[in-house]
Amino acid sequence: MQISQDMSLSTIFQPISAELETVRQALLKHLRDAFGLIKETGFEKTVVEGKQIRPALALLAGLTVAPDKGPMLIDVAVASEMTHFASLIHDDVVDDAKMRRGTESVNARWHDKIAVLLGDYIISQALYVLSEYRSTDVMRTIMSAVKEMSEGELHQIVIRSEGVISEKEYYNVIHYKTSSLMSAVCTMPLQLLGESSEAIEAMGTFGHNFGMAFQVVDDLLDFVANEKKIGKPVFCDIRDGKVTLPTICLLDRLDNSNGERIRRILEERRLNGRDKSWLCEVLHSCAVNEYCLDVARDFAMKAKISLELFPDSEYKKSMLDLCDYVVAREK
Repeated sequence: MQISQDMSLSTIFQPISAELETVRQALLKHLRDAFGLIKETGFEKTVVEGKQIRPALALLAGLTVAPDKGPMLIDVAVASEMTHFASLIHDDVVDDAKMRRGTESVNARWHDKIAVLLGDYIISQALYVLSEYRSTDVMRTIMSAVKEMSEGELHQIVIRSEGVISEKEYYNVIHYKTSSLMSAVCTMPLQLLGESSEAIEAMGTFGHNFGMAFQVVDDLLDFVANEKKIGKPVFCDIRDGKVTLPTICLLDRLDNSNGERIRRILEERRLNGRDKSWLCEVLHSCAVNEYCLDVARDFAMKAKISLELFPDSEYKKSMLDLCDYVVAREK
């Protein structure tokens, strides 16, 4: 999964580079009261060095239909990223994750209670920022996304206790956990700008399919990525008993005895060096990488198709390029 020089995020985001810097500075301003808790944790790197995928989507979606409305979109971009930040902190607590981006997580540095409160504080800041628009539609969209993200996490916890899930159930989980927010991020700018229901639906569909592609690749990277590049250990999902698409694919393609080895790892939540070496071998022999990337490409293509409603522009081109990037990324 190599990304060419012309497929870097900095190149893709070039048309909105000034707006993204404004977003970054606004994030630091909104989070200043919490920075004592964030400083020197992995979350500080997320704030300062993060990819900014969600705020970029908010800006690009809005500018695709209204190229002169950049300043009006800053707050929705900021709120989108803060909602994402809050979910990361809460996820680390739920997963008992000790590392983020190669450094201690907030819950590891302080305490689960403090991390939960920090996540709550950040999401409240996001909602406060959006409330300034006085748009019922925008507030309903972000609240629906937060609700679905919570439902997705709860559903994943329940099904983890029940054992292996189907591929259909997996897609349902990642719809709630990831693509619901991506869809909201792309929908809110058009609601704010008063666009047609057809345009709003098309952009929301883009966000949904983009989010699905993003999460499928994210789950694959947990098996095949370079640990130094992603800033966290690989094989975390299967070790934590989480069934994602690579695991589902392995169970579908391995014989019974090897399938039982996968189930044992999931049940015992232990993974030794021999298990890791074996997983690397069977991932290759079962062509799991290729299958997951084909699924991600299919979602990315659906995302691109939904943009056909909109006129060509440098902002639309960036959204199309982002679809290619999300499938080819290595971290």
